Amino acid sequence: MENHEEIIKSTIELIKIDSRSGAHAEDNIVDFISEMLAGLKIKYEVIQHENSRKSLIALLNGENSSMNLLACGHLDTVNLSNIETDENDNISVNVKDGRIFGLGSSDMKSGIISILFSLKYLVENNIKPKYDIAVALTGDEEADKSGALHLLKNEIVKKTKLMIISEPTSLNLGLGQKGQIWIEIKFKGKQAHGSSPEKGKNAILMAMSFIEKIMDPDFFVKNNKFFTKSTINIGFMDAPGFFNIVQDSCNVGLDIRISPPETIQEVMRKLNLILGKEFRKSEYELKIIDSLNSSFVSPESKAARQIKSIINKYASGKRKIALSYATDGSVLNTNLNIPVIILGPGTPEVIHNKDEYVIIDNIFKSVSIYRDIFLNLDKII
Repeated sequence: MENHEEIIKSTIELIKIDSRSGAHAEDNIVDFISEMLAGLKIKYEVIQHENSRKSLIALLNGENSSMNLLACGHLDTVNLSNIETDENDNISVNVKDGRIFGLGSSDMKSGIISILFSLKYLVENNIKPKYDIAVALTGDEEADKSGALHLLKNEIVKKTKLMIISEPTSLNLGLGQKGQIWIEIKFKGKQAHGSSPEKGKNAILMAMSFIEKIMDPDFFVKNNKFFTKSTINIGFMDAPGFFNIVQDSCNVGLDIRISPPETIQEVMRKLNLILGKEFRKSEYELKIIDSLNSSFVSPESKAARQIKSIINKYASGKRKIALSYATDGSVLNTNLNIPVIILGPGTPEVIHNKDEYVIIDNIFKSVSIYRDIFLNLDKII
C-alpha cells in the first residue's frame, strides 16, 4: 500500500474538521466521510440523533452475508476550549518530527482513517471480503454515547460476531476494557446552627465517612492479572451552604472502573452493605447514572491469535493489553454480549489535551493491519 501521501493528507483534513463534542458536532465530519464513501460506491446511511448529533453506518457486502465484522470509531472529540483554530474555524494542525499534532489526531481520527483506507483498498482492487464488513462511526462518544445506543437498535448488529474499535492503543492489541459505574449518592442529615453542631447531623461528614470506607485498598478483590486493579474516583462532592449552618444535604459522585472478576452486581452489593450498616435508609439516596460491564476476549481465542499475528507483520514488540477506560464497545458488549477488540494507531498517553499527536508511521502500519484483517475474515470470525 503505497498511497502514503494521500493517507497523510486525508488524516490532516479530518483533524482540521472541528467536531468537539456538543450539538451538531458531527455535521461537517459526516459530510466529509459521506463524500469519501460515495466516491467508493460504498452503501452508507446517516443516523440523526434526538440530541442534534449524528452517526454514520456503512456496509461492504462480502461473499457471505450471514455474519459481519463491525469496525467502529467515534466522530466527536473531547470538548477542549484552549485549542487553536485558523481563520476558517478549523482545528490547527502541525506536522513535525514524524508526528501530526492536533486535537483528535490520536482520539481517534487516525483510527477512522485506518478503517476507511482499508475499505478503499478492497474496493479499488475489486476484492470482496469473505463476510460483510460493517462500519459504525458514532457521534457523542465523549459525552453520553448516544451513537452507540442508537447502534444497539440497528439491524446490522444482529449479525456481528466481532467488534473491532480503532481507539488509540499504539498498535497494541486491546483485549479487555474496564467496566464503568457512575453513581450519585445524596446524604441527608439534620440542619442546625453552626454554633451548636451537636444538635444537627452534618451531611458532609456523613459523606466523608462513607468515602473513607470505600477508599479502603481492600474494597476491591484481587483482579485478573491481565487488568489493572479496579478504581474509585470521587468526581464531585457538592454541599453549597453557609459558614454558620450544619449542612443537611450533600451529593457525592462516584466514578468506579471495574476489572474482572469484579462485577457491577458485586460492587453495588458492597456499596449498599456499607450504606446500610452506617446509615438509616432515610439518610441516603443512591442513583445509578450509568453502568457498563467490563469486557474481555481471551488471548487464546481465534480472533486474538490471528489479529496478533497480523500486527506482528508490521509492528514488532506490541503487547496484549487491557484498557483502563470504557469505549463504545462497552455498550455493545454489555447489551448484546458482542466481543470487542481495541486496536488503533493513536497514542493513549497524549489524548484529551491540546498537545495531542499521532505518529505518522503508526497510521501507515494501522492501515495495513486493518487491510489484512479485512482480507482474512474467514480466519478471524
